[in-house]
Parts: sequence; C-alpha cells; structure tokens
Amino acid sequence: MDWRPAAPDLRPFVTAFAERRDAAAFVSMRELPVPIPLLQIMLDSDFCLAGTHGYEAAPRAALWGPTSTAARSRTCRPLHVFVAALTVRGAVVLGRSAAGCLADCRTPLDALLSAASRRLYARVEDASSFDGRVAATEHWLRETFRESAGADPAVATIEAMLDHRLHGPVSGIAHAAGVSERALHKRCERLIGLSPKRLLRIARLQRVLAAVHPSPWLRRASPHEVRLEFTDDAHLAHDFKSLTGLTPTAYRHAKLASGDRLVHTLIDAQVRSDS
Repeated sequence: MDWRPAAPDLRPFVTAFAERRDAAAFVSMRELPVPIPLLQIMLDSDFCLAGTHGYEAAPRAALWGPTSTAARSRTCRPLHVFVAALTVRGAVVLGRSAAGCLADCRTPLDALLSAASRRLYARVEDASSFDGRVAATEHWLRETFRESAGADPAVATIEAMLDHRLHGPVSGIAHAAGVSERALHKRCERLIGLSPKRLLRIARLQRVLAAVHPSPWLRRASPHEVRLEFTDDAHLAHDFKSLTGLTPTAYRHAKLASGDRLVHTLIDAQVRSDS
C-alpha cells in the first residue's frame, strides 16, 4: 500500500492519496462502512460489488460517497486501484450534481467532469507510477477546485464530526455548532444523505477498526481511547456487529489469518491467484 498526504493547498478538498495493488484476485471479500468520500480509479481490473442482481462491476473511475452498510465484493484479477481521500467539501464541489445523494452511491467521473477537466484527468490514467498519478491528480484537482466557493458552515460541522473534533450526542453537537438538532439533521441529509447519528456511528467505527486490527496500514487511535467512546465493551461489540456483521474478535482473527493490513476490506479464506 502506497500512501502520501495531499499538498497543503489542497487539504481543504483532499487529505491524502493511496494506491493498493493486490498480489492475487479474491473470490470473496467484505467491504465495511467508510464515512469519508473517495475518488477511486481502477487501473487494471474491475472491482465487483454484490447487488440485487448479483455481482456488478463498479465504475472504473468514480466518486464514491460514504458507505453506511457492509457489502460483499470480489475481483477476477488482482486489484490495482488509485484512491484520493476527499473531504466533505471536496466531494460536494466535485459532485455538485450528486449532492445529497453521496451516501452509498458511486458516481462515474464522466457524469461529473467538464470537457476541460476530462482532458486533465486523462493524464492521471496515463501516468506510469504512483508518484506520477499523485502529481497528475493534484494538478487536475487544483484546476477543478480553483474557483470553488468558500466553505459552507454546514460542511465544516460535518467534517468536525468525522474528525472527532465534535463528538457526543447529536443534541450536544448541534448546540456546539449553534444550530438546532433538526437543522443539523437536515444539513447532513442534504450534503451527504445520512443522518448525523448514522454518520457519527460510522466515523467511530473507523477508529474501532484501526484499533482492533493487529497491524493496520494506518492507525489513528489506541484501543483504550476507542473504548472511552462507548459505555462499556458490550456496547462496543453490539455497535460493531450491527455495522459490520462481525464481532471485534472475529474481525481481528480474520486479519491475523489473512495477514493483510487493509482496514475496511475483509478478505475471506477463499483466494484465487492470478492465472
């Protein structure tokens, strides 16, 4: 896994870049909820998600909104994907037409970009290395965000919730933000498509996953710090299973068995090497 923070001038819109390159194709995986929007570009193979009509290939280049539920996935060839982790502000600017429908949606970039922006984006796909893709993406995003409006106070509130700078009950967060609980709910639904409570639970889950994982590629909280966010261990286990379908112990054991450092993807035992 390659990772690099975004350039300082882009941080209001994108926080980091990452690249995952699998050594094998995986017949069955479980994708766990993610609270932040992502720009994901599949470089070599399709990534398939289970839907109502079986497995369907996700768009090769798309804006992925926050995900609120776990989903099954698989690949037919080793996955190679380039990712830009967006802020809520960055996703709102990039996905203007998708605002309010970001959650659990994958919007193809072709539906979002102007002709000029598509020409700049083409350089990302043409780049031959992670460093080259980061440089091309930063150039493209600078042009895309250059004339964006100032930050919406509602966006700043949601980002503070995701960063754990605003935490506690929804009523307390609304009071700290200077709005009513109803207004906060409407803001979250309008910008993301999730309620404040759901968004907070998914954001908290990320800290739990990184703390429970035996060797995550990026750790942001200690197990002790995470436990303080719950009334007791039973509360933590119940919330974890409700969002992932697993117990924390089962998640940790699965990661020990697979040996991978991915946090939001659980690789099942059945693995198919590239032929």
